[in-house]
Amino acid sequence: MTANPNQAAPSADNSVATRYGDTKRFHLSKKSGRIIAIIALLAAIAVTFWFAFSSSSRMLAFKSVGYSIEDATQAWVEFEVTKEPEATVACAVRVLSETAAVAGYRTVVIGPDENPNAAGKDLTKYYETSLRTDHLGASGEVDTCWYVEDEEAPNISNFRDY
Repeated sequence: MTANPNQAAPSADNSVATRYGDTKRFHLSKKSGRIIAIIALLAAIAVTFWFAFSSSSRMLAFKSVGYSIEDATQAWVEFEVTKEPEATVACAVRVLSETAAVAGYRTVVIGPDENPNAAGKDLTKYYETSLRTDHLGASGEVDTCWYVEDEEAPNISNFRDY
C-alpha cells in the first residue's frame, strides 16, 4: 500500500478532549462548603426536633402479656401499655375461640397517671382485666389501643362489652 502524500497525517492531539471539549471541574470555595454544611446541620436538627416533639408522633405501644381461660363464661387478660403519663388511652381487649371468633370483648380505659411528675417515670405499665365470654375461649389479647382525645377510635361498633 502506498501512502498518499496529499492526505493529512493524523493529528497527535486526537483525544476525547479535543473532540468534545475539555471537562470543567467544579470547585467549591471553603466558605461555600462551610455554609452548605451549616445549612445541612441546621436542617437535620430541625427535622429531629420536629419528629421528637410533634403532636403526631405521640408514643403509644401495647403488647399482650398473658391470658387465662377460666371456663366457658370467664377469661382474664394481662397486657402492657406504653403511653404518655398525662394521656388517657382506651384499649380493646378480646378473647378468641379456637376458630378465631370473638368469644369476649371489653374496652379498657386507662386514665392519666396519678403522679405524672414522679422521678424516673416508667412509661410502660401492666394492666389486667377479666372478661365474660359467651363460649369457651382459646386465647386472650389486647387488639388495639388509641388515645381517647383523638376521637379517632377504631370502628368497633359491631362488638359489645360482655
